[in-house]
Amino acid sequence: MTQNPHDSATSRRAERSKRAERWKKAEQPPPPAGARPEPRWAQRGPASARAYAPASAPTVCPVCRGPVEGELTCQFCGQVLVLPPGIRLSSVGLRFGGFLLENLLIICTLYIGWLIWAFLVFPQGQTPAKQLLHMRVIYIPEARAARWWRMFFREFIARGIIGLLAAVTLFIPYFWLLWDRNRQELWDKMATTLVVTDREDRLRPSPQPPASLPEGRS
Repeated sequence: MTQNPHDSATSRRAERSKRAERWKKAEQPPPPAGARPEPRWAQRGPASARAYAPASAPTVCPVCRGPVEGELTCQFCGQVLVLPPGIRLSSVGLRFGGFLLENLLIICTLYIGWLIWAFLVFPQGQTPAKQLLHMRVIYIPEARAARWWRMFFREFIARGIIGLLAAVTLFIPYFWLLWDRNRQELWDKMATTLVVTDREDRLRPSPQPPASLPEGRS
């Protein structure tokens, strides 16, 4: 039985391609001695907050000088590395106090007042309680205060979904921030947000300047 010339030529081309690929790999220079491996956050998808760690990958915290390589936030002082020094994660106690105050405001304002207040401060990355406690919600990918629609998604849609989940899991999801590295609740993970303390309003969005009219018009 004679061999098909077409099959023989195909196998020779495949063999040459494999040989060329092996040569190409062999010609690549080895990594320099002492080179650090790729940080862990770079090996994960954007589902993890670590994926948004600063590209420069600092090795120490600019505030407390603790090791922070491959992290989004300092695990010692809570400094958020993509934000100005002094902007830190809100503590667990402050978050819990904000939760209690939020519910108190809802009751005292018969919910309608709280809702109107919330819609007014959502563009600043805040809720009524967070405004009173100088806390702010940060949208991680853009390292700035969350805007209106993201706050709406976080407070009503994401919280609603987690609330349904918590109702059948002994309310365990509400305590997620106790063991999360970036003190995120599950609705924070859904909205890709962090909650920070901003007592000096350094992250408050600046008002948009009015659009200028074309020349010749008034």
